[in-house]
Amino acid sequence: MNDPDASGLNRRSLIKTLGVGATAGLAGCSFLTGGGGGKTLLWEYGFPNTQGAEPVWRNEFEANYEERTGENIEIARYAYEDLRQNFLTGAQTGDPDAIEGTLNHLGEYIAADNLQPLDDLAESLEHFDGYLDSAIDAMTYQDTLYGLPYEGNARALFVRQDVLDDLGQDVPETAEEFQQLGRLINQEYDDMTAFHNCTMAGGTRSFQEWMTHVYQHTDQLYVPDGDSWSLNIEADALGQIFDNWYYQIYAADDPIGDPDDLGTGWQTNDPGYINGNYAMVPGGTWMRNWTSGENIQNSDQAADILNNRTQIAHPPHAESASRGTFLEIKPVMVNAHADNLENGEAAAAAYSDPETLNQGMAQDPEASGKAMTPVHEDVESTIENENWQPFTEIFETGRALAKVTWGPVRNEFYTVMQEVAYGETDPYNAGDSFHETLKGLESEL
Repeated sequence: MNDPDASGLNRRSLIKTLGVGATAGLAGCSFLTGGGGGKTLLWEYGFPNTQGAEPVWRNEFEANYEERTGENIEIARYAYEDLRQNFLTGAQTGDPDAIEGTLNHLGEYIAADNLQPLDDLAESLEHFDGYLDSAIDAMTYQDTLYGLPYEGNARALFVRQDVLDDLGQDVPETAEEFQQLGRLINQEYDDMTAFHNCTMAGGTRSFQEWMTHVYQHTDQLYVPDGDSWSLNIEADALGQIFDNWYYQIYAADDPIGDPDDLGTGWQTNDPGYINGNYAMVPGGTWMRNWTSGENIQNSDQAADILNNRTQIAHPPHAESASRGTFLEIKPVMVNAHADNLENGEAAAAAYSDPETLNQGMAQDPEASGKAMTPVHEDVESTIENENWQPFTEIFETGRALAKVTWGPVRNEFYTVMQEVAYGETDPYNAGDSFHETLKGLESEL
C-alpha cells in the first residue's frame, strides 16, 4: 500500500535522504527508554465514551505505553473545542505531553510553535512505512512531520434507505435532486424531518461540513503562494454553497430542515438521525455502533436504523461541482514545551501503533466504526455491512485541510453561515462578501 517511490526509496529512506527533521527533538529509539521526571499526561477525545463498559481500546493503549516506558500515563478527556482552546493558551506550561486531536487544529498548533517535529521518532518506528501516503501528507508541513495518524474517515451522507424505498426514490447525487427529495420527505412524513446539518457557531463539525462542499468546487481553499497563501475558489461557488446547504435548508419558504434546529451541532445531528428524527444527515464512521447511552431513546430501534435502514452515499454536489468531501485524519501530537519529550513521543507512538488499534478496536464494539477506513495497511477495516461499503470509495475522494491557520477563517465563516441560515443575508451576496473577506485573510494565514 506504501510502495517505494520511483527512486526506490521507502518513506523512511526518503526522510533520511531529504534530511527532514534536522530540528527534531530526540533521535533514534531513545523514546523507548522512558526517561524520567514526572508522569506523562495525554489530552484526548478519541477513545469511545463507553459509559461504564470496559474501555478496551484505552486499556490497550495504556499497556502499549507502559511496555515502551515502564511507566503509567495520566489521561484527560476534553471535547475538541476545549482541547484546541486549552492547548493554544496553555501548551507552554508543559501540559500536556501529548495531545490527540483533529486535522483542522494542526495548522494552528504549528503556527503557535506548540508542536514537536516527529521525523526522528517516525524513523525509529517499525510500523511507520505502513501508513497511507495521504495520511502522512496530511500530517506534514514544509517537509516536517508534526503528528502520527491513527484514524481516518470521510464525511458522507447518511440516508434512510427504507424512506427512499417507500417513496420510490434514488439516493440523490446532485444538490437539486437532494432538495427535491428533501421537500418530498417533509411532505410525506409527519414524524421525520428530511435533513439536519450543523450550524453551531464555533462547532468543529459546522466548519468541517462546510469544507465538504468547498472540496466539491476546489482541491484546496488556499494554495501556497511563495511564503504566503492564495485563495483558490470563486465567489459564485461560495454563494452556491451558502444557497444549497444553508439558505435552502433553513431560510427558504419551503425549508428542507427544521428552522428550530438552527444553531445546533453534532449533539443534535448524530443522535437525531440514530433516533429516527431525520431522514438524511452528514456523518462519519463514528456513528456505526452508537446504539446506547443517554442520547439514544431506543437501542433496538437505533441498531435497526444503523444496520438495516441506512445507506451511505457521497455528499450531493452542485451541478457545476463534482464529488469531493472533507477528509478527516486524526493525529496524535507531542507538545514542544513538554517537560518530558521522550514520554510524549512514546504516547504518540503507542496511540498510533497498529497493534493498539487492532486489539482495541476489534474488542470494543463502540470503537469498531473508527477502523472502517483505516490509515495503516496493518489495520483491518471493520466494515461488514454492505450498505456501509461506500465509505471506502468516499474516503478516496476526501481532501485534507491545507496547513493554514484556520482560526481566522473559521471565525468569519460562522458569522456569515448563520446570517444566511437565519435568512438575514442573500446567499450569493454572502458569497461575494465572504470571498473578499477570505482574500483579505491571505496574509494572516
